[in-house]
Amino acid sequence: MESARANRMTRGPVEATIAEAIVRFHREQQGRGPEDVRAHQLGDLVVVRCTSILTRTEARLAGTEEGRCFIRSTRQELRAINHAEIEEIVGALAGSRVLRSYCDLDVTAAEQIEVYVLESPGDQHVKR
Repeated sequence: MESARANRMTRGPVEATIAEAIVRFHREQQGRGPEDVRAHQLGDLVVVRCTSILTRTEARLAGTEEGRCFIRSTRQELRAINHAEIEEIVGALAGSRVLRSYCDLDVTAAEQIEVYVLESPGDQHVKR
């Protein structure tokens, strides 16, 4: 039992690995990743905060209400199309299948929040 426990990662590296995977995923999907990503594993949730998410073109579009609505709807549509892929990645890294996920963004703040609901608490897979 102790050797299995010794092979587990601690929470910090697991959260950092999830954050890095989120950046890679965003780069692949939008051509640019967020400048800063923080992931936090809280029981059966993984909460991810991405800042400075807009591309240069989006940043220019964000200057008008119509542009902000366009960015929001486009990003929500992209996430709807690709949610299964990112859920699989986060689940594998968290050590538990993702049941569902949620995402919201604030175009004015150039910030996005993602929440992943795990099948079982991810904490059981990391050392304390």
